[in-house]
Amino acid sequence: MKSYCPACDTRTLRPLQGGDQRIAECRHCHGVWFEDGSLNCAITGHHDHIERYDHEQHLGPKLGVSNRQCTRCRVPMTHYQLLADYSVEIDCCPTCDGVWLDQHEVDQVIHSPLLKDALAELNKKVTWKSWVFQFFTAMPVEYNIQPHRTPWVTWLLIALCSLVFFSGVYDAGSNEWIFLNLGLNSDSPSAAHVAMQLFTYQFVHGGLMHLVGNMYFLWIIGDNLEDALGHWTFLGLYLLSGVVAALAELMLFDASQGPLLLVGASGSIAALFGLYLMWFRHASLTFMIVIYQKKLAPHWYFLIWSLINLFGMVTAQGGVAWAAHLGGFVFGLLIGYLMRDYVLAKNPLIAMLNQPEAAISR
Repeated sequence: MKSYCPACDTRTLRPLQGGDQRIAECRHCHGVWFEDGSLNCAITGHHDHIERYDHEQHLGPKLGVSNRQCTRCRVPMTHYQLLADYSVEIDCCPTCDGVWLDQHEVDQVIHSPLLKDALAELNKKVTWKSWVFQFFTAMPVEYNIQPHRTPWVTWLLIALCSLVFFSGVYDAGSNEWIFLNLGLNSDSPSAAHVAMQLFTYQFVHGGLMHLVGNMYFLWIIGDNLEDALGHWTFLGLYLLSGVVAALAELMLFDASQGPLLLVGASGSIAALFGLYLMWFRHASLTFMIVIYQKKLAPHWYFLIWSLINLFGMVTAQGGVAWAAHLGGFVFGLLIGYLMRDYVLAKNPLIAMLNQPEAAISR
């Protein structure tokens, strides 16, 4: 038997076939009606790790009386915000506790336990521990959602870079061989050597702080990107990004200033910055001005980083591959833009956190 749709106010609401008869869908606008308690059952059934969930306990503020009427009681419903930090509005009946969701709200409500936990993680305040860490290391602290996959590719890359570096620390001969054969060297004897070095230079670092800085950034953002992309796609993009960054440096290389020796994962990681900026705009990275620590959105953090690199390249400050950094970053932005719809479709939680309804505290 058809019932009135709260949105269309026509008899187009029918129970879902083969499903819970307490849930009905409008055949016209595709909104969904949940009888008392059935929404909690639907949310719990969608998440294997949740045994019980009461969405009523986590509702945000009451927003007033809705212009929609309950399909059962035929009384005006009440607007509520889905979560305190997620401004999707849902309609609840004050009499029978039924819930009406418009079509575009269904996925967000079904994922509300994940949204609640993610927003709690994202909106944590900076602490004295994060302040002390950044003050003494000059490294940012990241606030982002926890990945679901084990980031074994990220760990493997860190392990390989560390292994190559420490292999040359105690033996000057080994260190020289590593730089001449694995670093990108403009004096390489053949094109085959250069082709190989476009990949191997990414695992060679010129000093301990060079290694630590690169590996720290790879560690804090690599796990989220690997989780979003999958292990093999992440590895392929990482290595390809390093090649593109090296080519950018070669294009602007002035042979009159001497031979080029390019080492380090900075160009690859700069590309990861671009991907991160395109897909994780809800995340935060801390920035410290003298002693004041502030959470920044990725676009502000990487704008500052880009300006520093542009200044270094324009003023021709030596010893740093500024072009590789910027080339890798631009490549990451381009790939991030081209793959954005694909990545967000595969990762609905990331997509929802990128919506304006998510309130991020910084």
